[in-house]
Amino acid sequence: MRTTDLVNSAAKFIQIHTNQSYQESKIEAEEIFMHVLGINKSKIYTNISISMTKDEHDQISRILNKRKSDIPLSYVLKKHSFYNHEFFVDENVLIPRPETENIIDQIITQGDKLYRDIKRCNFLDAGCGSGCVGITLAIERPSWNIFLSDINMNAINVAKKNSHLLNQQDIKFICGDWLKPFKPKSFDFIFSNPPYIALSDQRIDKSVLNNEPHSALFSGVDGLNDIKKIILSSKKILSDQGILLIENGIDQTDKISRLLQANDFTDISVHIDYNGHGRFTSSYKK
Repeated sequence: MRTTDLVNSAAKFIQIHTNQSYQESKIEAEEIFMHVLGINKSKIYTNISISMTKDEHDQISRILNKRKSDIPLSYVLKKHSFYNHEFFVDENVLIPRPETENIIDQIITQGDKLYRDIKRCNFLDAGCGSGCVGITLAIERPSWNIFLSDINMNAINVAKKNSHLLNQQDIKFICGDWLKPFKPKSFDFIFSNPPYIALSDQRIDKSVLNNEPHSALFSGVDGLNDIKKIILSSKKILSDQGILLIENGIDQTDKISRLLQANDFTDISVHIDYNGHGRFTSSYKK
């Protein structure tokens, strides 16, 4: 059987057993074959046939069966691509989302302006999970001082592993509850993708609910418990004119803007994700 036929068959299998579209399933099927066979995408389609060993065939079957059980492919393969870099992920951290990747350029734009104005950028990725945001910024902006924090030591260990895999040895890691470990005016820029889903929210995909850490997803009856803590603490922890940028749910921007105003933050802006939803809120310390 031709390699393309094998990939198409795997894509149909994934589509049938998940709630994904055929196109999404085909992308996964291609990734599975590239991972197991150690080839790139072009080789799948330029070679009429690639011989597979029994072990490779069995490995693909095991991966497909895990997808049938609704385990996310990133957890199965223990890796996920984010902003052109490959990160290690496991069940201790959320799988990085395209929406979060979407904000990297905005962080760089705001951070570059800050760096020009005050000649430094002490940056904190609070609740770092896999470390995808902070480590990406360390790669893109080596002149910034990058700190990563998380309350979960298992998540810190995953982020440390990624810093080594991507050769970013100057990052500082702190295990602690949001901003409690830090002195006043420690940072010029704080980014956080905290838990922001309400406990009663019924819109969560079953695959997410059954596999990803609930402590990184849910935050009280309205989803704002952790965001409130971050906003309150940021007033002390940010330097003068420091930036706070929070990822939030698409129906939370008005409430968060009011919270920021009540805590004397200024220049509040809502940033749109690639679906056109208000997904991020940035502001400056007054």
